[in-house]
Amino acid sequence: MRGRIRGYAVRLIAGFAVSALCGGSAWIGAGVAVAAPAPPLAHAELGDRSGLEVSAGGLRVRVTVAPTRRCAVPTLLGDQAAAPPAPCKMAILSIEDSGARGAAARFTAPLSPYGDEASGLSDLQIDLRRLDAASRVPQVVASVYTGGAHCCAITSIIGRDARGRWTATSPDELGGEDRPGFADADGDGVPEIITQDGRFLYLFASHAGSYTPDVIWRYHVGRLSDITTDPAVRPWLEGSLKRSEHFWIQQGKSEPNGFMADYVAMKARMGEFSQGWSWMLSRYDRHPDKAFLPTLCDLKKGNPKTCSDAEKRPAPFPEVLASFLLSAGYVSEAQVASVMAPSSSTPDSSALAASETAASGQYRPDFSCSPPPERNGVAAMLCRDSEAAKHELEFDQVYYALRQRVGPDGWDALKREVIADQNAMNVQCGLPVPGVADQTVPADGASCYIAGMDGLAEKYRGRLSGAALEESRRPLDEHIALQQKLIDGGWLPAGSVADGVYGEATRDAIAAWQRVAKRPDASTFLSDDDAAALLRTPAVGVAGGTVGGTAGAVQGAGSAAGQSGVAPGSAGPVSPAAPAVQGRYKGLTILGLPPVFTVLISVVGLVVYFVPFGVACVRDTMRKPAVFAVNLLLGWTVIGWIAALVMAASYERRRKAGF
Repeated sequence: MRGRIRGYAVRLIAGFAVSALCGGSAWIGAGVAVAAPAPPLAHAELGDRSGLEVSAGGLRVRVTVAPTRRCAVPTLLGDQAAAPPAPCKMAILSIEDSGARGAAARFTAPLSPYGDEASGLSDLQIDLRRLDAASRVPQVVASVYTGGAHCCAITSIIGRDARGRWTATSPDELGGEDRPGFADADGDGVPEIITQDGRFLYLFASHAGSYTPDVIWRYHVGRLSDITTDPAVRPWLEGSLKRSEHFWIQQGKSEPNGFMADYVAMKARMGEFSQGWSWMLSRYDRHPDKAFLPTLCDLKKGNPKTCSDAEKRPAPFPEVLASFLLSAGYVSEAQVASVMAPSSSTPDSSALAASETAASGQYRPDFSCSPPPERNGVAAMLCRDSEAAKHELEFDQVYYALRQRVGPDGWDALKREVIADQNAMNVQCGLPVPGVADQTVPADGASCYIAGMDGLAEKYRGRLSGAALEESRRPLDEHIALQQKLIDGGWLPAGSVADGVYGEATRDAIAAWQRVAKRPDASTFLSDDDAAALLRTPAVGVAGGTVGGTAGAVQGAGSAAGQSGVAPGSAGPVSPAAPAVQGRYKGLTILGLPPVFTVLISVVGLVVYFVPFGVACVRDTMRKPAVFAVNLLLGWTVIGWIAALVMAASYERRRKAGF
């Protein structure tokens, strides 16, 4: 792990060098632009020398190493309880401030035992950095390595407090496997301190397979404050997570649970815990090495003897991860409850069932791939490229929310606009036109398609608000899980496929559930509150049958569940004049008509057909059997029907008694 973090530091330094040569203020790491690492004003390393001196910004800093018998004394970097026996060598820090007078002009303190085998400390370094915009002088950053099998860095920042006195931060705050990094993570022109949360090491993976979330500190008037959850540093966290994911992929995605824990924790710090959790559910290792799957008892604070038998038994990774993140302060109890089943504290079964459809990261596009559409290179790409298919489905998520918002009167205009935008995007990406001979997709076609679909999703999402906007932003796996909940609860017919496409049948099912559940707004959109409530709903059928009609099968290659007649993420250019592709249908039909109308037309037809026989009955003719025979056998012809009518009207009527 230390090698990984040092490699990360090397990439930071290399990135800074590139940005400096190019005159830029940002560098690129794994395709993500982030703030450049901040270089120190001055830097010096002690090595095996007996002293060093460095100066900048009106400060002159010296470190001297000398023998002493006072080894068990408080130091800025050392642990008094682990002080070496006397005599030892002690590194003494001296600071001179040329702009101050009297006692404030000088500061001297023992830094750490140093330079012999007994102390085990080495590689002492001093940096002068401007970390506090309110300070007249820079701060002194002192660090040293402990050595040994569990080699770690000890770091302290020495600066002035609010009263102008010299003070040092606790070594426990910035301690870790390596020295902290420094970068302007929030863009205010003053560098922050970047460290790693070492509590994740060895917990869910081996040392090499462990990933540690960033912790971002701000230094001000002698004190450190954790600002990792500040929205201003979110771009830094996003870039850092992208780099970690890139590194994990380069390592062959080995020991996935080590990265999953880091991913969910970082997402929680960015305010996207539920999204990170959904992403993890479809990718974690369900059969990890037992050595790296702690029990709930292992995570419990206090005496292990107080653990119950259930807590001592192995638990699924999601359950253990949720418990750890809660105890580590990454999430609240309410957040854990939102992603865990209320009765068993295990992941919601329908959410897991839906995410299992992408258990190996596999997603399918919104049209049939069995077989893929012919002579359509983009469709073939979506059938084999799970990531591209996922982004198409995410666009569908936005499209169907907007389609519901505009209503039937706006469907045609929306469809034409989407088709035009997709055609323009495909041309820009150099994607082949369906039907032409050459269906070769460029090498960067998939990545360009993904970026294009994401751009279109953001464009159309800008027209949404309220519950529709919340629904469109929901992670795809959770979006599918909610649809599965509607199926499990009987609001959609059993056997329906939870594909994430919310067409008319799904909208009807949502509205029905909202009414029965007495939700505040039966809008047919699932707000965040509605989603949480629906996931807590027991999977039982609806009394009296299902609600929402029948979910039909996907037909053709251009649409999935698209009552709109067009697949919003359709593969390749589409002409607005092209025949509409029938998607899902609602309710049973006979000869293309609802059953009531079919029965009504049949009854009327029979009545008209047997009008001649009816006339014979009304007149009470003496030869009714003959009229009936002609009407029945020949009435389907115009001549036969007219002949039966003439017979009914001309035959002699039966005379009644008394007349």
